[in-house]
Amino acid sequence: MQTLWKSCTSVGAEREKVHEEACKLLGTLEGELKGKKFFGGKIFGFVDIVTKFIGYWVGVIQEAIGADALTENEFSLLCKWAEEFWNCLVIKENLPQSDRLLAFIKVQAEKITNFYKSKA
Repeated sequence: MQTLWKSCTSVGAEREKVHEEACKLLGTLEGELKGKKFFGGKIFGFVDIVTKFIGYWVGVIQEAIGADALTENEFSLLCKWAEEFWNCLVIKENLPQSDRLLAFIKVQAEKITNFYKSKA
C-alpha cells in the first residue's frame, strides 16, 4: 500500500521509480486473478477484503490527483475485480461515500505533494 501511495504522491525521478515498483506489485496481484472473479474464486473472500485498498481507495486517490498507477490497459483483471468489489452490497454499505472521500484525499494529497516538493 505504501508503494502505491508513494506512486501517486511523489514527484520527479522518485515518482518514476516508485511507479515502476507499484506496477510490478500490481502485476503480481493481477496474476492471482487469472480465471477468477475474486481472489477467492467465485466468492468474495479474505484476500479480497485485505486488498480493498486497491479496489476502492486507489481509484479515489487516482481521481483526486490525476495519477494512473492502476489503469485498465495495464491491469484489466484488477480493474474488473475492483468493479465487482464495488458492486458487492456488503462493500457498498460499509465504505465511506466516494465524494466525501475524494474531497478528503484531495486535501491530503496536496499536503503530501507539497511536502515532497519541499524536500526536492
